[in-house]
Amino acid sequence: MVIVFVSFLSCDETNHVLYQDSFEKYTIGETPNEPWEKTGKGVAIIDDTKSFSGSKSVHFVTGEGYQNRAFLGIDHIFPLKNNAYYGSLKMYVEEASPDGVHWTMIQSSGKVADELYSSEIRYGGQHNKKLMANYETQGVKSDCWKHSQAKIPEGKWFTLQWYFNGNEDTMQLWLDDVLIESITVVDSGEGCVANGTNGQWKFPIMENVLLGWVDYQTGGGTRNIWIDDVIISLERINQYVNQ
Repeated sequence: MVIVFVSFLSCDETNHVLYQDSFEKYTIGETPNEPWEKTGKGVAIIDDTKSFSGSKSVHFVTGEGYQNRAFLGIDHIFPLKNNAYYGSLKMYVEEASPDGVHWTMIQSSGKVADELYSSEIRYGGQHNKKLMANYETQGVKSDCWKHSQAKIPEGKWFTLQWYFNGNEDTMQLWLDDVLIESITVVDSGEGCVANGTNGQWKFPIMENVLLGWVDYQTGGGTRNIWIDDVIISLERINQYVNQ
C-alpha cells in the first residue's frame, strides 16, 4: 500500500501566504541562499536522497551541544501583521535526541514590548523523545517548559504546523493535523529552571523564524533531519491526506 500526501493552498489561502519554499530551486550539496541564513556549526545542505515533494529537501546534520546546531532562518517577512503567524513544514527524523537531551526544531524570537529583555518561543522535545514547548529570555533569566506525552515520529515523513501569537502570548502545535493540546501555551507553562519573568511567558515582537535542530546537552550523538515544503502564512494552512 502506498500512501501519498498532498498539501495545497486555496486561492484565498494564497493571499495570506507570506513565504513558501519547496527547495527545488537550490543546488544539491549547497546551503540554501537568500532569504535563508544558516546559523550554527552543523550542516544544512540541499539533498536529493529524501524529499516529501519534488526531488529535493534540506538535510540537517547536527552534533552535541549548542554550538553544533544547524538552523535556517528568515527575517525578511517580519515584523508581522498582528505579530502572529502560522507555519507548516514536512520533516523526516532519522533518530530523535535520546532521553536527557532537550532539543529545539522551531523558534521565533525578538524584543519583548515594554520590557528590557528579549525572548525566544520554541517547539522541540525532551524526556524520551516527547514534544515540548519552551520559553527562554535574554536580559533576564527564564527558561520555562510545558511537556506532552506525544512522541516525535522517526523514520518517516510527518507534518508539523504551529501558531505563534506574540500579542496574545499564545502558541500551538499540530502533528499530522492533530493539535497537541498539552503543549498549547497561553501566558504560562508548567515550570521554569530560572524564573526571571515570574512564570509568565511574555512573547516577543517576532523578528524571525528558525527551522532546524539543536541538542542543548552533550552525549546525544549526531542528528540527521530533513525538512521540506515550508509555508509561513497569516492564516491556518489546510492539509489534505489522500490514500
